[in-house]
Amino acid sequence: MVSQDHEDTRERIDEREISRRNYLATAIAGTAGLTALAGCSNSSSDSNGDSKAKDKKAKVPEGVPKTVETKYWHDWSNIDAEKPPLQYTAMAGAALDPIPVEYSSEDDPWMREHALMFKRAAKGIGVSAKLNDRPLNQLYAQSWNTPGLQAVISMSTHGPDPQRGLDPNPLLMRRHKDNPSNYDNYFHPKLNELLSKQREVTGDNKKRQQLVSEAQRIFAEDVGAIIGIFPDVITAVNRKKWNGYVKTPGNGPTGDSFQWSEVNLQPQTGEKTYVKGVTTSMNSLNLPWAAGGAEEKRLKFIYDGLFDATPNLDVVPALATNAKYTDDTTVELDLRKGVKWHDGKPFTAEDVKFTVDLYKKHSSTSQVSFYEPIKSTEVLGTHKVRFNLKYPDAAFMTQRVVRSVIIPKHKWESVDNPAQHNPQQPIGTGPFTFKNWDQGSRFEVEKNDDHWMFKDGWRKKHLGDQAATGPGLEGVIWVNVGNVDSMLGALQQGKIHAIGGTLSNSQADRAAGTGGIEKVVSENFAPLDAKLMFSCPLIRDKEFRVAFAKAVDKKGFVKDVLQGRATIPTGENPISPLTPWNTDDTKDYGHDVDGARTILKKAGYTWDSNDNLQFPNGKAWKAFVERVQNENTHKRREELGQADFS
Repeated sequence: MVSQDHEDTRERIDEREISRRNYLATAIAGTAGLTALAGCSNSSSDSNGDSKAKDKKAKVPEGVPKTVETKYWHDWSNIDAEKPPLQYTAMAGAALDPIPVEYSSEDDPWMREHALMFKRAAKGIGVSAKLNDRPLNQLYAQSWNTPGLQAVISMSTHGPDPQRGLDPNPLLMRRHKDNPSNYDNYFHPKLNELLSKQREVTGDNKKRQQLVSEAQRIFAEDVGAIIGIFPDVITAVNRKKWNGYVKTPGNGPTGDSFQWSEVNLQPQTGEKTYVKGVTTSMNSLNLPWAAGGAEEKRLKFIYDGLFDATPNLDVVPALATNAKYTDDTTVELDLRKGVKWHDGKPFTAEDVKFTVDLYKKHSSTSQVSFYEPIKSTEVLGTHKVRFNLKYPDAAFMTQRVVRSVIIPKHKWESVDNPAQHNPQQPIGTGPFTFKNWDQGSRFEVEKNDDHWMFKDGWRKKHLGDQAATGPGLEGVIWVNVGNVDSMLGALQQGKIHAIGGTLSNSQADRAAGTGGIEKVVSENFAPLDAKLMFSCPLIRDKEFRVAFAKAVDKKGFVKDVLQGRATIPTGENPISPLTPWNTDDTKDYGHDVDGARTILKKAGYTWDSNDNLQFPNGKAWKAFVERVQNENTHKRREELGQADFS
């Protein structure tokens, strides 16, 4: 990634970045000089440095605890830990400790500014925010784990995997109590019930849509997270050398989650191998047991799934040409005939059965969403299979079959430990065959001429006006350039043909200053999600959640930093308007810092002489303790009949 010092130097000579600089300057100035606030953890002190002073301030009604700690408030089926990794304690009358906020500047070019927006929002209501910029792989490994987040707020942009646009479950089901990806320990009983119901509705999209819409309304009204924006995907490509880039939502024309550009591109010069510059490298050639990220996406160029997704988010045939439910838990699939593995062996139903059985037996890490609901697989013929599901699964014929990856039985059946296997020559049926891999620097594949995606008619049917005709490219190379500055230089010098990732507006504009290089923008169905840690007593207070949501200036961020390149959802709704599952009649609390302060004041929060927000005290503290209990954490003060403490 580009260092901030270098970025700031470039900004001083780029007039297009004036608004962004003003945003940064305002955010930094607004948070400069904040003292370490007193209050909430056992080791902190008050603004005078006297920890005993807090005890004198506290006015606790009889029978009410003086402190409320971060803890597991429910029995979690997926959590074995005794307590959450976050330590944050609420104390009657004490000033709030700084709120830990985690992000990764590797996630998007403007994530630092987004984090500063949250810091400024917190300051607006009298709270200090402590920002922690972590390496992206560390954020995944240590923060987004089953026991829960390590920070009060942890933000990230969801990846553009097709499954997130095809079905609401990849985003909504994270808020289900039994989901292992429920990193924020969020549990809303009514929402949980709706999510359980909708995921089993098969064959009746209208009924399912009603349930999914109600789930969105509940989540947004409850402020289950801060869903800031759906950021546009911005990148830069060389159109002088290549024609046929496909503007795919979420992925853009150069991402790795879809292969439509690569099978559609037509060379305009003598160069026939397409080179993408990237900043992330692959760790192995084992797709089914990949840890996610670069290796999983790029290796899918070699393998096929049962179905695919178009840029319009339609499910289309891949290795399976047809599928039907024979009852709520039985699916029969017709498989494509005449398909061969890259080594010439025929693809059959036996490969599908073997694949599912192997994934289940050895717990494939990257394929859980595909095989998890499958109880057993039956071979009904050379090119026909039956899946017997454990339960009715509404997402099986969208999210799961598109997510699937089928591997060759004849190559994997002799592997003793699939999780530790690293194939020297990955064999698939996909549109590209493996050529070479230099770990950390280069990955190369070659065109599979026999693949259906290289047929002009196939692409015309599914790409419409974006389809290009011709012989196509001969291969694709991913080159790890190291950082964005180097990547932009390589693009301008013609050493690479496209940026295989996202850029900021200014970065893409600078690249487009060179002949033949163009900025390309696509819309996105993957939200930027600021997760809130619901085991934390502060977050459990809905009055605080609503106030904080009102303090976040999403529109200002999109205007000043992203120059309008994003979609702002109606309230805290993770389901994009690009998908048919979105409902726009969700609660939107709007941006109003004064209104946020009024909410906190009525809930009994106070401010000291330095404008530091303090937890409620006396009778207001008793009301706070009542609001954070399991039966009340999703209710407003008025619903509980609590007084106006202002």
